[in-house]
Amino acid sequence: MTATATTVGDLFAVIERRPALAIDADLTVEKDGTAFAVRGYGDLVAVDLPSLGAALELWRDRPVDGPDAAAALDAAGLTAELRVRGAPVARLGADAVPSGLAERLGLGPLELLVDGLLLALTPRRE
Repeated sequence: MTATATTVGDLFAVIERRPALAIDADLTVEKDGTAFAVRGYGDLVAVDLPSLGAALELWRDRPVDGPDAAAALDAAGLTAELRVRGAPVARLGADAVPSGLAERLGLGPLELLVDGLLLALTPRRE
């Protein structure tokens, strides 16, 4: 018998009854001409983008609002980490500790990682 969710609350109830998810993925995704890597490591999904601008664009165009995405990830026991050139800049979901700065900037329940943001803003030497 398959459970059917009719509201977001029902969906969370169904997710909470399921065993913890483990993600094992190694993908390259392209959106609007920008390629980025998506890798899954158990309960962490890392999205690595080539620039901070690409990360902001992806966040603006997300299909689900930040609070809803955070709640769904948390209910599934998953964390999404946004990286720029390998430096973690933000986390969302189960292991994220939302920052007041992100809320004030209108970014939603994100954990901003200041060290990673500084690295992302630093020009690379080629």
